[in-house]
Amino acid sequence: MLRGVLRTKVGRIIVLILILVLGIIGIFIFKKNRDSRWYEKQTVMAQQFLEAGNYEQAIEAYHKALSMKDSDQEYLSVGLAEAYIGINNYDKALEVLRNCYKKTSGNAIKEKIEEVTSRKADYEYQQTISRGDVYYSNEEYDKAIQEYEKAKLIKSKEVISYQNIAQAYIKSGKYEEAKAEVLEGLTITQSEELNQILAVAENYLIKQQYDNIIAEAEEFIFQENYKDGIAKFQEAMRLLPEEDKAYIGLAKVFLTQEKYKTAITLLEGAKEHIASEELDSMLEKAKELQEIENVRNKTLYALYGAVEDLDITKIIKIMNSEFFIKEIAVDIPVYYSPLGEGNISKGYGMILFTDKNLYSGAIDQGIKRGKGIAFQLTESDGEQGYYYYQGDWNDDIPNGKGKTLEVVT
Repeated sequence: MLRGVLRTKVGRIIVLILILVLGIIGIFIFKKNRDSRWYEKQTVMAQQFLEAGNYEQAIEAYHKALSMKDSDQEYLSVGLAEAYIGINNYDKALEVLRNCYKKTSGNAIKEKIEEVTSRKADYEYQQTISRGDVYYSNEEYDKAIQEYEKAKLIKSKEVISYQNIAQAYIKSGKYEEAKAEVLEGLTITQSEELNQILAVAENYLIKQQYDNIIAEAEEFIFQENYKDGIAKFQEAMRLLPEEDKAYIGLAKVFLTQEKYKTAITLLEGAKEHIASEELDSMLEKAKELQEIENVRNKTLYALYGAVEDLDITKIIKIMNSEFFIKEIAVDIPVYYSPLGEGNISKGYGMILFTDKNLYSGAIDQGIKRGKGIAFQLTESDGEQGYYYYQGDWNDDIPNGKGKTLEVVT
């Protein structure tokens, strides 16, 4: 039958047409298979580059795959976007995805756009925080704060921005600003992590207030306004009882006023709850001064008694002693009575005029008037002697009713 068809002209034409059609179909199938193989190869290559971290090569491969006919636009666009993300080009990644979404309106692409947008925010946030950290480590706190503020604009509910800004303010000594930043962060983030920094800022504010009170106290003392100065030191103690500065400042005032026992009591009380080398040193100094005062009082008491008894040997021994010369005579005039040291306007007492000259007896308005003894150490040709007058005095002058003796030993 086939031979019969081929013998006719029409039959031969039909056969030729069939052969041509089959050839075209074959070529089409071959080309399609070849393109499919190229597409698959390009897609696999792009994926391999992406997984290997060769992002630039992955980008090139994905672009080639996307340019092929009947390529999977969504799948390849997602891969291309990831490759751009690999080189931190989030804007280009979003551009690729948005262009794809315009063509396909696929949910997968829409979700990927949302994901990449979030990842971009995370990346930019971390980059901004990192720049701020560099400034912070270089002690450029104002610049650090500017970067952390930018980070807040990117992700306002991230607690680290508020923490870092507050810490930078604290480093700058701007404690009020630090506290305000933490309070803002607490309101927005509701994060309890900020409470610790809030406590630090508040502690610094209290310490700042404490230092201001100490400065006021020191200014009052400088002006010799001891009442207000002492009150300020006591106020500082109540504010921060664990700090030693107020105790030390007040102890110095008491030492200046020669209230050594009061200073010792204060410092010993402070040492019960404060460990401080400066407190220890101040307490040691106060005790030394108290001991000197004790010896001073004993020496003056002994000298006063020796003069009253006219015990010349004892008087000379005391007045020649190293302690008398270095610790008592340097403070002339020195006024002493059985009640202790202090200016005597009226009554009985002793006045040291020099390290070699004293008077003991009746005093009226600071003047020798009445019964008294004037004693003076003398020296002649390297020999020490003494002179004294015992008797009546009138307006600082002996009235002649008394006994005079001069001896050179």
